[in-house]
Amino acid sequence: MELPEQPSQVHLTARNLRGIAHPLRVRILTVLRTEGPATATMLGRRLDKNTGATSYHLRQLAEYGFVTEAPSRGGRRERWWQASHANTVVPDDEVLGESGGLGVAYLQALGRVWSDALTAAIEATPSLTPEWRDAQDFGDYALTLTPADAKELTAEIHALLRRRTAAGARAAPDTAHVSFQFQLFPTSEDRHDTQPTDTE
Repeated sequence: MELPEQPSQVHLTARNLRGIAHPLRVRILTVLRTEGPATATMLGRRLDKNTGATSYHLRQLAEYGFVTEAPSRGGRRERWWQASHANTVVPDDEVLGESGGLGVAYLQALGRVWSDALTAAIEATPSLTPEWRDAQDFGDYALTLTPADAKELTAEIHALLRRRTAAGARAAPDTAHVSFQFQLFPTSEDRHDTQPTDTE
């Protein structure tokens, strides 16, 4: 499927976070980006939600510039929607530093969506072909890093994935869309205030 041309990125700010910090909006935007334009009814079926809910959240996404109306298909009067950007850049440090703010709410929405996707993948494992069961991977690594080390590692992973994305899909019968998730964060025992303390 050929998707419409999109500006590559949208940067999240304190203002437009209001339009995306919700799990269903994250899921709607993901579907529009990966599967192409759709109507509220189609999205409702795809996400197992009623059309009223998808219509409301589409309007909110549109108000903040995350989706736009797409040309109608086949003379139908239903409104078609498409993603305005190919991907999202996470909020900057100032926005994320607001405890309980919209930056955290957005990351919580992402966490729920990614967790649901992982659970669905695990449940679907028995239905996979042996080749895909062997290719599928779940794992984690415990590392000891400085913040600079962590940023460098993350940049390397992003660069590798961008190269894979740029290479495009291979024309092979066993090709499938895959989701690559990774998270990097301090573990519980190291979530502490690292600011230097004053000494007498």
